[in-house]
Amino acid sequence: MFTYFVFLAAITLVGVPLCRNKVGKAVYCSIAGAALFVFAAIRRYVGYDYNMYGAFYMDYMFETNEEISRDRLEKAFAMTMKLLSSYFPDYQTIHIFIAFIIAVAVGLALHKYCDRPYLGVFFFLTLGTYYNSLNFARQIVACAILMFGFRFLNKDQFYRYCVVVLFASTFHLSILLMIPFFFILKIRMTPVTLGVYAVLSIPIMFFMRDMMKIAALFGYHFYEAFETSGELNQGQPPIYMIYFGLIFAFCFAFRKRLTAKDPFNNVWLNCAFFLFWFEMIGARHGELSRLSMPFMMPTEIILLPRVFECMLEWCAEKFGKDRKTLTISSAIAAAVVIIGCTGMYEYMAAVNYNGVSPYQTVFNAKLPEAKE
Repeated sequence: MFTYFVFLAAITLVGVPLCRNKVGKAVYCSIAGAALFVFAAIRRYVGYDYNMYGAFYMDYMFETNEEISRDRLEKAFAMTMKLLSSYFPDYQTIHIFIAFIIAVAVGLALHKYCDRPYLGVFFFLTLGTYYNSLNFARQIVACAILMFGFRFLNKDQFYRYCVVVLFASTFHLSILLMIPFFFILKIRMTPVTLGVYAVLSIPIMFFMRDMMKIAALFGYHFYEAFETSGELNQGQPPIYMIYFGLIFAFCFAFRKRLTAKDPFNNVWLNCAFFLFWFEMIGARHGELSRLSMPFMMPTEIILLPRVFECMLEWCAEKFGKDRKTLTISSAIAAAVVIIGCTGMYEYMAAVNYNGVSPYQTVFNAKLPEAKE
């Protein structure tokens, strides 16, 4: 756990003095991307799915293309493993590839969308997406690819957006869910909208078993497995639903200021809501919380840094006449956000969220002990 905190502090604080101009911002985004890549690429036996993908990798080393074509694994990911395993026998290679894709996507998104990219890195780490990237390899790669498609959503280029989503789906089918969200994310987020969503959520929760049949189409489990799947019949601890609910409430409180600056911020605000909504679903059926993952990266990298700035602006308007009061109020507001996020970051590491603890590298790794 200590390693994760050192990493968080180092990668965040180095950005504060650097991000004072465009050149410094570009340098920091490069440094942050490189750090995220190295930290994930050199890990060993970290993440519950680490060895599962290692087994796939070793299998594909000997399977023919015809055998791979009949496999249930998404084809772009399968062929990537086949290609890499043909030249590199160590299955650490696939985790290096995944780390590279995620680091590039995050680094470019920070540079394009985030005025204070060190805040984007901070939220990306503390909200748990980086932890997820050490485990849910296929889905996080698909989400990283999706980040390149949001610019087409901004320009109302539906077909180009669909091309990106379809390509991402060759790494994880669940990303196909984002096609109808091209339109849903543009719905104006207001108290009335929230009321409508609340009403619609009632039948969805009531007919959850039928909803899980739909989830089967996105590659989680066939419906026959739902009756015995512990991940589906048991929910996530409610702390995650509460945490992301508070994050959405924090963002929603500044919705008018956000949309006044840029009307497209409404899209990112919707991402924060559906991040919370799918985590709420996950409190009942744990595996369905994974459907929240496409909404995590835009919420963390794009929305939350902008909301943080709105919060500081509000403090300046409210207490600007008294410099001392302004400093104290801004410090308190920032401390509440930072402590709340780092507290959750610590909690996730402490409970071994997705198998991220203990962190070990290729230089000091020990095989995980078998569970009795």
